[in-house]
Amino acid sequence: MNRHILKQWLLPDMGQKERNGINEINIRMINRIVPLFTTLTLILLLFYAVMSIVSPEKYRMTLLIVLVCALLFVLALIVFRRLVRDPLACTKRSTEELIDIAYWAFSIWGIFVSWQMYVHNSQMLLMDTVQIAFALFICAYPLWGILRVSISYLILYIALYRTDGAAQINLAIYCLMAAMLCFGTILRYGMELRNLKQMHSLTKRARTLEKQSNHDTLTGMKNRLALREDFSSFCGNNLWVIMADIDHFKRYNDTYGHEVGDQILVRVASEIMNLFGKDSTYRYGGDEFLIIQKDYSPSEISALLIVWAEAIQNIRLDFLPEEDNYSCSYGYVDGRPSTEEGLREMIVRADKKLYEMKRRR
Repeated sequence: MNRHILKQWLLPDMGQKERNGINEINIRMINRIVPLFTTLTLILLLFYAVMSIVSPEKYRMTLLIVLVCALLFVLALIVFRRLVRDPLACTKRSTEELIDIAYWAFSIWGIFVSWQMYVHNSQMLLMDTVQIAFALFICAYPLWGILRVSISYLILYIALYRTDGAAQINLAIYCLMAAMLCFGTILRYGMELRNLKQMHSLTKRARTLEKQSNHDTLTGMKNRLALREDFSSFCGNNLWVIMADIDHFKRYNDTYGHEVGDQILVRVASEIMNLFGKDSTYRYGGDEFLIIQKDYSPSEISALLIVWAEAIQNIRLDFLPEEDNYSCSYGYVDGRPSTEEGLREMIVRADKKLYEMKRRR
């Protein structure tokens, strides 16, 4: 059990959506903190420029290194500003590599400046500041995050040890700080990962509820609520509005029961969606179906209706007599409604055409 928990901490499971979400968080946060570090580096650059004038031999190398770091931060600022504007940046593998480069650029900056402070007997705070900033703002995959922190502190310790045997630092406190940052990396990543999974779960649930409210539970077709929401997308187009129902549907319900009637509805709805598409076909109520099609010629819509009528007649259910053929009646009108009220009038006219056909039958 403990081994399983440790594995989940260090190697948490996540899908591509969560990975993209983590990248998006990192892009946004680095874009916010890079200007801060750029400003600090420019201030240090100015300071060491003045000091190099006073003592050129002592500060020349320091000035050159700070100048390189300043250029790196300005470049990072440009790159991450562009990533923020790229809607697909979080899905790219190169984004993760850029985030790694940013981490090491910041860490090298922190290591070097902290070492310089140590050499000049100043308080060595920049390395801790950089690592704390990353632990707070940047989500690193736990195992890789621990390795990065450990390597960074090890490099700095080696530099301090080569200076004077690291005589001015308390090794226990130094290691404790590194351990706390490793633990913070694990907690931060786990927190963001849980938040992302919960958000995706809630989004999926919301979409399911929205689909349930806009779709008929029996047939899976859109319902009248969805039709009202789609009205605006149809207005201003050349439309064919078709109203159809199943002939003698009440007889099937009375003779074979409502379960059989439901299966007939499902099969008829399936044929309608297969031929006319799911986006513009609706269960209007009972055994009535509404079909709206755009930009068809009269001959094309007639051919479609013939194909559909034949498909309905070919429906067979195992427990019904072979000779029991199904059929549907339909009425249709064409027009170009400019308003939702105009589309409603077309639906009423198509419904009247349907009942005219049924009376003739």
